[in-house]
Amino acid sequence: MSTNDIKASAPTDDEGRVYHLRLKQGDVPPYVILPGAPERTLVIAKDWEDAREVASYREFKTVAGAYKGTPIATTSTGIGAASSEICIHELFTLGVHTCIRVGTTGCIQPGYDLGDLIIPSACVRRDGTSDTYIGPEYPAAADPLCVMALMQACENLGYRYGVGIGYTAGSFYIGQGRPLGDGGYWPSFAEDLVGDLASAGVLNIEMEAAGQFVVGRLHGMRMGAVFAVVSNRVTDKWGEAGGEEKASRAASEAVRLLTEWDNTGEVSVRLSKNYRL
Repeated sequence: MSTNDIKASAPTDDEGRVYHLRLKQGDVPPYVILPGAPERTLVIAKDWEDAREVASYREFKTVAGAYKGTPIATTSTGIGAASSEICIHELFTLGVHTCIRVGTTGCIQPGYDLGDLIIPSACVRRDGTSDTYIGPEYPAAADPLCVMALMQACENLGYRYGVGIGYTAGSFYIGQGRPLGDGGYWPSFAEDLVGDLASAGVLNIEMEAAGQFVVGRLHGMRMGAVFAVVSNRVTDKWGEAGGEEKASRAASEAVRLLTEWDNTGEVSVRLSKNYRL
């Protein structure tokens, strides 16, 4: 393709692939898992059949394959909602209609252990990116079928999990109530942030979901998320504790269920003692 044929409003590379993901039509199926870190695509795909890297450019790495016979792909988004917006839009142009975010999170409620999973039903919008799309009154809500599929996936796999409201920050330090250092800048809102959110029943803090939910929904896509608890702000503990692998498996199992439900038109969710209110 000649560079003279490339539009600034919808850029591609010289081979006609979407500019940032370096993917073309047919490279990925309609169901894609979205981790942040490129290396997490390999963790997600390690249980798949015929897993293969399709593209890698900047923070965006794509791996495709099959999970229990179901076509599936994963594309990393980088850190924050701004790079997620690029990824979601370009996936949409390739025919993707369902995305599930896989990530790590800090929990701000007692009773959650490191390695537990959290499925957000909706998120408080402080990501910054979604405000460039639509006003703050518009909710950042996960697709109900994605939430149900993730719940059933956790039930199938025997994982402890909770469902509730999350908080998406556009910052890792001050924006999540972490001080910059002794005697440094420390605004009053940061001092009260975690406590105020916890008193409102918010479960966790992370940096992508609200932006992804809004951008995806405005594209007409189904969006969901599952997070591994790697820190507890109540106890001030930090550790991975196997949660990343569990969240990755839960997302793959959820894609399998969504594909089955879409094909059959039948939806079933059975809850057990693994579910936390």
